[in-house]
Amino acid sequence: MKHRTLVLLVISILSLQITFAQSLRQQGQEPRKGLGMLYYFRPEGCHPVEIIGITNGSNRPEVWTSRVTIKSLSQKPVKALKLRWDIYQWDIGQKKHRDSCGEVADSAEIILSGNTPLIDVGRLLNGELYSISSHPQEIFSAQRVSKTLLVDYPLIGWDQLKPLTTDGTFRGLKDAYAGIVYVGEIHFEDGTRWEAGKKL
Repeated sequence: MKHRTLVLLVISILSLQITFAQSLRQQGQEPRKGLGMLYYFRPEGCHPVEIIGITNGSNRPEVWTSRVTIKSLSQKPVKALKLRWDIYQWDIGQKKHRDSCGEVADSAEIILSGNTPLIDVGRLLNGELYSISSHPQEIFSAQRVSKTLLVDYPLIGWDQLKPLTTDGTFRGLKDAYAGIVYVGEIHFEDGTRWEAGKKL
């Protein structure tokens, strides 16, 4: 009888701990202050090249986003591209992250934005996955990639994000923000060009 009571007590304590942990996670879904960089979570085929993976944070304080994985959905080989990012208030960014193909970002909602220089991808073909990274030690990708491209600058540098802060540090963020990283410009092998929000 004592053994059964002890087992029930242990189960009750574990149940309380799990419930408490779940409650904390739910509360953490909308931080008071913070920054998360996301990519569009939507059906394939919206853009000729989509981001399907991203790595945020780094041991190097000057880097905020160090790697992305891209996938070509284009019938035309891609020669080069630019990555773009837009920062929103947290709740708006969370909605944008799941926007449908037809949605175009409202510039009035964008707090801060930026883009990379043109990145030469060689010859990215339909269905191929490439990883783009700013550091050899941060090239790991959960997906199997055809090629890894190294660039000599952060994809998103901390200096670019300092306007979101009061003192230039991550602890000094003014609010809770969510950013969307996406392919903003594509140069095809045949000489044509595509830009997000514009028709070919």
